[in-house]
Amino acid sequence: MPYTGVFATHAQQILVPHASQIKAFMNQICRQLNGDKAPKTMGGDFGFIVHPLPKIALCYIFYLADDEFPASVTCLYSNNANFFLPLDALADVGEYTSLKIIDIIRPT
Repeated sequence: MPYTGVFATHAQQILVPHASQIKAFMNQICRQLNGDKAPKTMGGDFGFIVHPLPKIALCYIFYLADDEFPASVTCLYSNNANFFLPLDALADVGEYTSLKIIDIIRPT
């Protein structure tokens, strides 16, 4: 997929430095983006599912930094997302959703 690298940097890696803050603001993020906590079976230290568009869900899975590994973020799309938007538009949805998450955690 030609958008994989761009998606990783623009939708996932931009959230890595903010992982701790995002955890603290998770309820507010879910409230503003029509979401909820991710099921424990998704793994990670914490995560949530948001619906930036009515029929498309994004699941963000966060791993906090520890002694062995740096923090990381994975963003997964609902399996039906490609039925509603082309890949380039889906990459944009991921990027804009991540930017919105950053906006939510920034103090005003």
